[in-house]
Amino acid sequence: MVRTQNKNQNIIELVFLSFILIISFLFWDTYLVYPIKLFVVLIHEISHAISAILSGGKVITFNIGFDLSGKCETENGNNILIAASGYLGSLLFGLIIFYSTYNKKIGKWLLFIIAILILITSVSLMQNFSLTLLAVLYSVLLFVSAFFLQVRIDSYILKLFGMLSCVYVLFDIKEDVLSTNSAISDASILSDLINVPTIVIGLIWLIISLAGIFLVMKLSYIKKTK
Repeated sequence: MVRTQNKNQNIIELVFLSFILIISFLFWDTYLVYPIKLFVVLIHEISHAISAILSGGKVITFNIGFDLSGKCETENGNNILIAASGYLGSLLFGLIIFYSTYNKKIGKWLLFIIAILILITSVSLMQNFSLTLLAVLYSVLLFVSAFFLQVRIDSYILKLFGMLSCVYVLFDIKEDVLSTNSAISDASILSDLINVPTIVIGLIWLIISLAGIFLVMKLSYIKKTK
């Protein structure tokens, strides 16, 4: 009986995530998904900043825009790591946020660390006051979600953010690699640094992102919330 209930719960989890994916594709350019997209852009640029600092560099300019643009200008540090960390950070933060719903004891501290990283980086580096306040709000929401929300409500909110953070990487790569826009992208910067065609870099990140999303879907089916 218990096994049947767990299986039913796992199926519900899988259906829920599939529904999120479908909705995100259908309403990607609407205000319904916009707050999460802005959150992922913030995470993307924070990942660049953290990589720069950890590799011995420093951040010169750090900002995001309400039009979902982002800029993190750095000096020194490991340029390859800094360029790659935007895609990787968005994906990893998404996976961590999603995983936090399956292990509450560890998950709440993972969310706390993410909230602190967002808070410190945004307050100390971001030039736009309005967006700094928004970043602080995201930090507070993560903190409240980790320690105060009921498990069921908390679980679905975090799964939504975690899954769409992973999905956003796919759209980010598509925009950077396949778009006719001539703007400099992480993929083109990496291409220049390691002398590999941009399309190849895009395909590699696409595979990594799809593998991450598959991992999330698989995790949702084989595990139950602790």
